[in-house]
Amino acid sequence: MRGQSEFVFPGEEIGVIEELLSGEGTYEEDGVVRAAVVGTTFIDMIYRKGNVITQRRPGFTALRKAKFVYFQVEQVKEDFALGTIIGIEDKPVSSHLSAYIHISQIVNKRVERITDYLKPGDVVKAKPLGFTLPVPLTIKQPDLGVVLAKCSVCGGDMVQIDEEHLRCTVCKNVETRKLPEARRRGN
Repeated sequence: MRGQSEFVFPGEEIGVIEELLSGEGTYEEDGVVRAAVVGTTFIDMIYRKGNVITQRRPGFTALRKAKFVYFQVEQVKEDFALGTIIGIEDKPVSSHLSAYIHISQIVNKRVERITDYLKPGDVVKAKPLGFTLPVPLTIKQPDLGVVLAKCSVCGGDMVQIDEEHLRCTVCKNVETRKLPEARRRGN
């Protein structure tokens, strides 16, 4: 059995199941408890569990307590949007975290095309659904959605014209987005 606070890599032996159970950051294979992640061992002698504690990225602690995040869309695929978390609540983050919004997490109705709701360059107010990278996000709630949009034709600023439509201030192009309720009311 490994000692406390030993640095381990995935697959390295922590102990055997006769000595301890598999805990956080570990898995059991053929009676051997092994590290599933890079980190430091923590042997819980009270519950007889072998754990591997990973080094948390800065921002993960704040992310766990966050009611919402700001997410910048970088790519839009067929059924999800990829990007980075640029702010946690009203605070910018120094190390951006990768995240995504699945097509099923946009609105509570069937979505034919994700580009009707999100486009590259959009800044979105979203809620984290989990805490693994990439971070899964949702914008289903009424107070979540696109807070800053750029025109997909010319890159100009977009202004709201009704509940879900925005118009480019430069080329007058009209596009749809999933907007938060507060923005829909003009606040």
